[in-house]
Amino acid sequence: MHIGITLRNVGTTLGLHRGKSTSKDNNKSHKRFAEVYLQEIERRRRMVSSSTIENELTAYRSFLAFAGHGFLVCELTSDHVLRYERWLRDRGVSPNTSACYMRSLRAVTNRLGLNGSALFQEVRTAKDKTEKKAVNAKTIQKIMAAKVPDGSFLALARDAFLFSIMAMGIPFVDLVHLKKSNLRDGAIVYNRRKTGRRVAVKIEPCMQEIINRYNDPTSPYLFPLLTETEPAKAGTEYKRLIGRYNRALKRLCIVSCVKTRVTSYTARHTWATLAYKMGMVLAYISKALGHASPVTTQNYLKDIDDEGLFNANKVLIGKIFK
Repeated sequence: MHIGITLRNVGTTLGLHRGKSTSKDNNKSHKRFAEVYLQEIERRRRMVSSSTIENELTAYRSFLAFAGHGFLVCELTSDHVLRYERWLRDRGVSPNTSACYMRSLRAVTNRLGLNGSALFQEVRTAKDKTEKKAVNAKTIQKIMAAKVPDGSFLALARDAFLFSIMAMGIPFVDLVHLKKSNLRDGAIVYNRRKTGRRVAVKIEPCMQEIINRYNDPTSPYLFPLLTETEPAKAGTEYKRLIGRYNRALKRLCIVSCVKTRVTSYTARHTWATLAYKMGMVLAYISKALGHASPVTTQNYLKDIDDEGLFNANKVLIGKIFK
């Protein structure tokens, strides 16, 4: 589907004033949007996170499905963007996903020298806050007691979920990438893939039991969730895995007679909520979750030793995983 537009709006779209455009701007404006978009992404590939690149590529693919590969830079107007938003809505794309696409497209168009603020002013770019529910200790115990086939992916999903809570809310993306090299002196030490912050988790007996269950001498990984070791291939494999994991958690809730919705994020939110309700020092929770913090808080967190955090998590595990 290609949308034809007159060139009358080119000056407004590019943020240029009549008589002040340059040959460079004109050359760019008459190139295919797909071409310049991909060039811009490649230019920044080593400068930003892989998740940012993936978001921009996903938005790119979606927009081209709407506009077509022959679409020119000079044809991009606020009216196009508005129609694209309606196109997404008509296809059942959620408001938050649509807003994510719009933010990614706006960021790229701004870097291309276009007036992104004007182009996207009529569409929704803000993300709605999604309700993140933690589960209580009783629900965790129901999941832990679920009767699932030994050696099945459902059993692995259950153990990964429980381990995520035991390991102070480790994100699923960090859990699946854990390697045996992350084991150091009775603790798991890793850097969060999202923030790069160091997190250390003491291995309690119930955690060691799960680790032993999945020990594979032929794999560098702690759990048999990834098979690829090359970063790009492992990243692609993870994208397939997260969907499979969430479907398994949904099935696990049915088996366990749990009515609360459980996803890959639930374990992390659950640990933080239970830790807070048990009176754990807020600074311990921040450090355990590997959150980036303001400078003043950051300086304070540096003075918190791992031993105090380890002891606090041990108390939490003792109360939940009886």
